[in-house]
Amino acid sequence: MLFYFSDADNPQHRKGEGAVPARKKIHKEDILEAAVRVVREQGASALSVRNIAKELHVSTQPLYSEFENFDSLKEELLLFARQKYIQIHPHRYKDFGLALLHFAKDEKELFKFIFIRSRDKEEQIEDVNYDLTIKLLSENLEMDTGSAKELHKKMQYYIYAMAVMIATGYRNISEDEMDRELTDIFKIMLRHYKQIDNEEECDHWLERARDLPE
Repeated sequence: MLFYFSDADNPQHRKGEGAVPARKKIHKEDILEAAVRVVREQGASALSVRNIAKELHVSTQPLYSEFENFDSLKEELLLFARQKYIQIHPHRYKDFGLALLHFAKDEKELFKFIFIRSRDKEEQIEDVNYDLTIKLLSENLEMDTGSAKELHKKMQYYIYAMAVMIATGYRNISEDEMDRELTDIFKIMLRHYKQIDNEEECDHWLERARDLPE
């Protein structure tokens, strides 16, 4: 849906050769991008229809022509930000974790907006890569779907805890430390869920997790 700022902007209302050309058309993605900038620069507490409109240099009316209310805008913004900044197609299982840790480090306010917020009820951890992750784990590590889900859930707990520490400034974790921590905890999970009792076999499955199909 497009919103015209005045009758002069709407081609159906122009009269005469001196008609003023349309100045600006606001699309849904423009609004969501502006909302991202508000959160990034001012924090989630500053997110409002008025501040988004101010970022776009428009009135609030175009926003209400695209979104039923502020709550629906926030819901779409959560999905938009997850898909734009966290969704990946990985080459290694570790890439799923690193994507979230990098997001927490590079986009602290957006991370807090998406993940550190009150919920009305208990929900599954928001993971835009979840279905692909489980599929690749199950296929590459030759695990049943239930075991793949359990392994990934345990990894999520650890990764999200690290990401929260990074986003809140509790810990400044280096790239090397991120990589090492994810490898160490994944090896523990592999030994448990694959029932591995020797290092050679563990290294074999670790290598399989580093070579996911395209």
